[in-house]
Amino acid sequence: MVCFSVAITICQSSLVYLVFWLCVNGAVLILLFIFYQVKYMFEKDLSIQHFEVKFDSSAADRRRTLYANGRMQIRVLVRVSAADAQGNEVSLHGHPALQTLKLISYNDGTPLEGNWISSRQENRYAHDMSGREASITPLIPASDNRISDPSETVQVFEFWVSSKRVGSLQIAAELMLDGKRYRSNGQNGYDSSVSLDAVAPKRYPAASFLFGGIRSVEQKSSYDRLEQFSLSLFSEGRVIHLLDWSSDQVKYDPDYAGEFFYSGNLDDGVNNLSTYFGFIAPVYGESVTVKTHYGFRTLPQEAGRISIFVYASAEPANKPARTETFELKVFDEFGTDHRLRINSNTALRSFFIS
Repeated sequence: MVCFSVAITICQSSLVYLVFWLCVNGAVLILLFIFYQVKYMFEKDLSIQHFEVKFDSSAADRRRTLYANGRMQIRVLVRVSAADAQGNEVSLHGHPALQTLKLISYNDGTPLEGNWISSRQENRYAHDMSGREASITPLIPASDNRISDPSETVQVFEFWVSSKRVGSLQIAAELMLDGKRYRSNGQNGYDSSVSLDAVAPKRYPAASFLFGGIRSVEQKSSYDRLEQFSLSLFSEGRVIHLLDWSSDQVKYDPDYAGEFFYSGNLDDGVNNLSTYFGFIAPVYGESVTVKTHYGFRTLPQEAGRISIFVYASAEPANKPARTETFELKVFDEFGTDHRLRINSNTALRSFFIS
């Protein structure tokens, strides 16, 4: 009787395993069947029906201008759909041919490379000559350059074009479908393009860069002082936002202000403040944190301007002086870089721009 029960149990277990095996492998077979059916459907008798290159405005807007600094970008859209064997317009959403979609030169069909750059990612700088507002938060990279809904027949993709050199370029698009190359530069019956004119970036005299305007002062005692200044660019009757900075002398820290100057221990009797430091803030964030002798101090900052902090103290610091001129590049709202020097003024425990 025991043997009979064991046999039944084994049979039941085998049956459960068999059912499980059939379900799993059956599901796999069904998925493979669907995959190959979809693949077959995509690859058979498709041709391009709609192939258009445009800006993100009206169709009449076919030409734009940008600064040739390698960072200012212009948004270019490509709209594409296919036709099946019966001539019906169908979507290419999910089709591997979309991986081959790219921008090309209208005249010779070469990809954008070298001085002209096509990217699928937007950057932080202005996309038109009117400029761009500064942001207190960094730009979040897009996961895909498709901006249309999957259900739409015409799929829309965005590209971001910049130039490192002065000149003009007429831009078309290219896509490979079923081994056939489609271009919108007058070949295959498709003729759609936009043109870009890259002009020399604007340069500003040193007087346009302002260092000053104490926005905040914190003093824990008569032997401790933290001052906040702003580095800004003013021209043509308005503030030109500064969106980034870089320097070989200071490692950029997104969370804390970086030290670029330390006076060493001074013996000149200025307000009992025998040492002072210079800090430069990261560009993003409503506030910035500075490390002082009295711990971390957090102060608000304004977007579009770069915060410079001067911390003076009566307490000596056990570290070597760092008094060389601070050289840095600041990037305006169009992406143009400007080289500046920040020099120290020991008597005032402060700095000035040259």
